[in-house]
Amino acid sequence: MSFKEGLNNKIMQKTSDQLSQMLKRYSKVFAIRFDLRFCLETYNNKMISKFRDRLNRRLSKKYKCDIGYVWVREQTESAETSHYHYVIFLNGHKTWKSFGFGKIIDSVCDSLNHFSPYYPKNNGYMIKRDDSKSIQRVIYRLSYLAKNESKGNRPRGVSDYGTSRLKSMRANRLNA
Repeated sequence: MSFKEGLNNKIMQKTSDQLSQMLKRYSKVFAIRFDLRFCLETYNNKMISKFRDRLNRRLSKKYKCDIGYVWVREQTESAETSHYHYVIFLNGHKTWKSFGFGKIIDSVCDSLNHFSPYYPKNNGYMIKRDDSKSIQRVIYRLSYLAKNESKGNRPRGVSDYGTSRLKSMRANRLNA
């Protein structure tokens, strides 16, 4: 996608790297994209970290696979609170549609009392390792997370984004 203020290349590269690491692990990867509105202003990344930890624990227990993720924090100058765009990458052999994820995400949000989730249309993507079109489609959609607009409006010491840190894996050690 193209944006008036351009793309943050570092966020785009980190997003691509995490997707690539997942595709090295699994021949099919399922991506789920959603947004989180934060009800209070934050001056650190503690709440998004708690959300991530709880969500990853629940997803790990249910799907028993590696989990990749990317989140970005955005806040316009006129907004009182921030919001987050979030994507999760899971083994596409264990899940293949976004149905049911809302229940898990809603439950984590309810347990923290500070987030309100939003699910955009067409928020699930199946990506196949050898299908460049499926990879291009999801990269195009996820480029929205890397837009420069509404980034940087944050207190000092608060991050604009976070990603999983999946370690590099050789392609011949595949789980699927």
